[in-house]
Order: sequence, then C-alpha cells, then structure tokens
Amino acid sequence: MTTPVQQLSQLKTRLAHCLIRDRHVLRRKLNDAGERLKKGQPADKQLADISQQLERSAARVEARRQHMPRPQFDDALPVNQKLDDIKAAIAGHQVVIICGETGSGKTTQIPKICLELGRGVYGLIGHTQPRRARAAG
Repeated sequence: MTTPVQQLSQLKTRLAHCLIRDRHVLRRKLNDAGERLKKGQPADKQLADISQQLERSAARVEARRQHMPRPQFDDALPVNQKLDDIKAAIAGHQVVIICGETGSGKTTQIPKICLELGRGVYGLIGHTQPRRARAAG
C-alpha cells in the first residue's frame, strides 16, 4: 500500500500525460494537497479526486491521439521542398518563424507538419500571420 506522500509523487508524474490546459489547475491542486500532508492533515479524498481528473485528462489525450488526421503534402508547394528542415526546426524549438513567398504553402502546410509531428495532442497548434494581424488592426 502506498502512503499519501508516495501517491502525491505518483500523481505529479502523471501530469505530463494530461492536456496542457489541465496541467496548471492540477499542479496547483497537487501542491495544495502536498501542503495539507506537510501539516499532517488528511488529503485522501483530495488525492482521489485529483487522480480521477488526471485519468479523464489522459483519456482525452489518448482520444485525440487516436483521431489525429494523417496529413497529405502537396509536392508542388515550395514549402514542402524544405519539409525535413522545417520538421527539424519545429521539433527542436518552441517557437519557429518561417518566412517564404506568398503562395509557397506556409499557411496550409505548416499546421499539417505540426500535426505529423504529434503536436496538437496535448494542446492546440498556434499559427500566427503577422501581416494579417497588422492589416486587421
């Protein structure tokens, strides 16, 4: 049988398998439970509730993973000629800025590349277009 402190530690490791949007709230709840345990107060019910929330979030991640679309790439678009370089940049960095000519496929192909890399399973894919943001403002 695990102690509440061990259970808390196990729950914290499960955060990485949850949706990004759920992690902050669950981390805060886990920290609160940890504080209760440090004060010698019971936290069994709180830990059980957090465990259920972690399970639900992880199940949503798995459902998203199972339903990820399989993108098709149009070789006629110039951006796809640099597909491997773009994939490496996206995989290796949190923020990537890609510049290219109008009509090169940036808007349509970059989100597909992100999907193929598994992005969008734990959260959303953010795709901004500064030129359009300036025009709207």
